[in-house]
Amino acid sequence: MTKANLSKSKQYADHQFRSAALHFDVSDEAVLLTFTGVNMAGKRESGTKRLHPDGKEYPLAEAPGVVEVAKWAGSHTLEVVARKDGVVAGRGTYEVSEDGKTLTARIKGADAGGAEFEQVIVFDRE
Repeated sequence: MTKANLSKSKQYADHQFRSAALHFDVSDEAVLLTFTGVNMAGKRESGTKRLHPDGKEYPLAEAPGVVEVAKWAGSHTLEVVARKDGVVAGRGTYEVSEDGKTLTARIKGADAGGAEFEQVIVFDRE
């Protein structure tokens, strides 16, 4: 389990949170990304996302018309790209440091109003 280090992170104004934690479970078939946290309103949020790092497109049930492609971009980096109608709608990378103590998540996309955003969240291993 990793916990967000807010002092090292760069949160987007419309996507801020009070706390966050990530856990990755890697197998030959998939990567399960489980998150928990507390948003700025004090509400607990959690969920699990299944990623298939095989470079193939998978439709997103929660976003009709959007496909997601995940692949390993090196031994310590997982890259995820979301596309709608062939156009990149969002991108994320999850990179583990060489010593395994830090995970850096870099997320780019568009918010609900269509404004582009980028945030960098640094997680420390507990």
